[in-house]
Amino acid sequence: METRLWITWENQRRSVELARAFQCELHVIAGAGAFRHLACCLKTIRLLMISRPSLLFVQNPSMILAAVACLYRIFTGRRVVVDRHTTFRLNRGREFSLDYLVFLLLHRFTLKHADFTIVTNTFLAQLVTDAGGRPLILPDKLPDVAPTARPELQEGFSVLAISSFGGDEPIGLIFQAMQSLVGEDITLYVTGNFKKLFPELTEALPPNVRFTGFLPEQEFINMLNAVNAVMVLTTADHCMLCGCYEAVSAAKPLITSNKAVLADYFDRAVLVENSTDGIAAGIRFVRDNLPACQREVQVMKDEIEVKWQSSFQSVQAALEVQ
Repeated sequence: METRLWITWENQRRSVELARAFQCELHVIAGAGAFRHLACCLKTIRLLMISRPSLLFVQNPSMILAAVACLYRIFTGRRVVVDRHTTFRLNRGREFSLDYLVFLLLHRFTLKHADFTIVTNTFLAQLVTDAGGRPLILPDKLPDVAPTARPELQEGFSVLAISSFGGDEPIGLIFQAMQSLVGEDITLYVTGNFKKLFPELTEALPPNVRFTGFLPEQEFINMLNAVNAVMVLTTADHCMLCGCYEAVSAAKPLITSNKAVLADYFDRAVLVENSTDGIAAGIRFVRDNLPACQREVQVMKDEIEVKWQSSFQSVQAALEVQ
């Protein structure tokens, strides 16, 4: 009988959902401190030596984990699939530093030696093909986001901004947009570790913005289900956003950036430009058309579930042929 393992060095929803879908035994390997990567490598190698899976899935990031998996394939002949979704450095300068050279080496090695590399869209699939890899396209599976309680919210219209305060998120523009909405009975709740913000942003925080801080899984799900709408923005191109799937799963009207890959997949979302006026207009539009937006997101949820099942079956067929 085939032994399937899914290994990740990050506790990420995509890995949890896909591991379940592919009927894999999921292992989340953790490490901390300066020797985190070394510790994770040793734990991963030990697990592989004990389990010797015939089909191994790994998440990239981490690029190092993907490289370890490809070495496992080289030495054992077992099949390896790398699920890769955020590590192409599409929106960074290609400076010729040691860091970039190491990235380039691992990038090419993992694409060449994995049996398949799973990506979320056709643009990334072409990058894999151009580098000599074998791509499969599979967006995130809509997760189960059933609430267990309802948190107390400010009266009026509420929006949840799903954030990790990453460099690709237009946080400053979001706050400016909310400043322009002061007095309109709209409250924005922002998830994530707000301590990553620059002091000048937090000091000038509009009164209609509330930080939730990092929320445990179920508390996040409860908040997701309690608000009127969800906003997930990025300045990055060709990047699918986990928060968009979470919003659709909860059947919440979705406000997201007008990027081609997002507009194509979340085709009934409210698309906005990453500008003060664009973000404010998107929030107002959902508030003023809430019943219609709720109907649209429910239709989109049903359509995405059908599309995902079709993509998943294609990936399953490719793995069986291999």
